[in-house]
Amino acid sequence: MVKIYYFISACLLLFSCNNNNTQVSSFDDSTATISSIKRDTIVEKDTIAPIQVPKEETDEATKMILEFYDKYIRQQDKMPCHDKGEFCEEELIRIKKRYLSNKLIKKIEPTEDRDMDFIVDAQDIFIEWLDSIKVKKINSKRYNVYLFNFYDNRYDSIQLKVAKKKDRYIIDDIIF
Repeated sequence: MVKIYYFISACLLLFSCNNNNTQVSSFDDSTATISSIKRDTIVEKDTIAPIQVPKEETDEATKMILEFYDKYIRQQDKMPCHDKGEFCEEELIRIKKRYLSNKLIKKIEPTEDRDMDFIVDAQDIFIEWLDSIKVKKINSKRYNVYLFNFYDNRYDSIQLKVAKKKDRYIIDDIIF
């Protein structure tokens, strides 16, 4: 009888330890396919590799969104660039011009009364977002980008509208 008690106790202990290792979030992905980057370990920000688009079937707009956020967050993380002068600002402008419509660039320009970055829907940029970014296709022109909010321990969403310009996709609008 004592052996059975120890056996059951050991099984319950192992089962409860296994449940503590699973990550729980308030994000519900049960109804749609979401493209994301999953990493097994936390690494220093200087060693975070560029985002690799998932191997499964991913549409071109999703690939473009993941590529844009990877480049944008990395460049913003370098700011301000005291050692490289104007190069950092110029590179950020090039990234925006390549992936965003002119209309959107004008819409999100910083003003004196607004110090928020609408591209990430936050005031601060976290390079660690690259470990948890998710993109969900809503329809052919609408996508949601999910960035993990470390303060509230949940995902926040950013609604994007994409458009095809010549032979590639661009982000045409951010819906506030």
